[in-house]
Amino acid sequence: MPAIKIKINKVNNLTDARYFAAMGADYLGFCCNLETERYCSPTRIKEITDWVEGPQFVLELDGWQSSEEIDTLLDFNLGQALHFGAFATYEDQFSLPVFKDIIFENMEQTNISNIDFPVVRSEKNYDSFTENEIDRLKQWISGKNVFLDIPVDGEMLKKMIETLPVYGLILRGGEEEKTGLKSFENLDAIFDILHEYNAE
Repeated sequence: MPAIKIKINKVNNLTDARYFAAMGADYLGFCCNLETERYCSPTRIKEITDWVEGPQFVLELDGWQSSEEIDTLLDFNLGQALHFGAFATYEDQFSLPVFKDIIFENMEQTNISNIDFPVVRSEKNYDSFTENEIDRLKQWISGKNVFLDIPVDGEMLKKMIETLPVYGLILRGGEEEKTGLKSFENLDAIFDILHEYNAE
């Protein structure tokens, strides 16, 4: 069976970047939305990515920027892909592969023809999904390069990958306790399950 792809959202420190790269993440995403909590400047992104090998780097944008602002950002040559929020309307205007958020409740009404990697998002955790919602999700993602951005812990992840044809999964970085110091206990459990699955 194909390995599950992993994208990490909102990386903003080297500790996260190194951990996720070592764990085999396929993509590291950096928030490029000005004046937001986890914003990473182009200088900061370069400082982090210069020390990391393996994953592709993704520039994350909420979708309210102008095309010209995004072109200016792309001139720094920091990313191999873009990730737009659910309300972006210009995903077909750029030469890089595109991830785009799709709200779970709206997925059947969403045109994904210009999206390389649709990302189905939900705020509720996987255990809260009804059987009908799981069936809808299973039908919609089958045969597509869809990433799931749905909160899970280790046990929920086991249920998810046993039930759904998961192509990709979104995980998130977090703040350091101190520079270079951070606990990854919860994520370790998730990666243990993913490594076991991907080794089959």
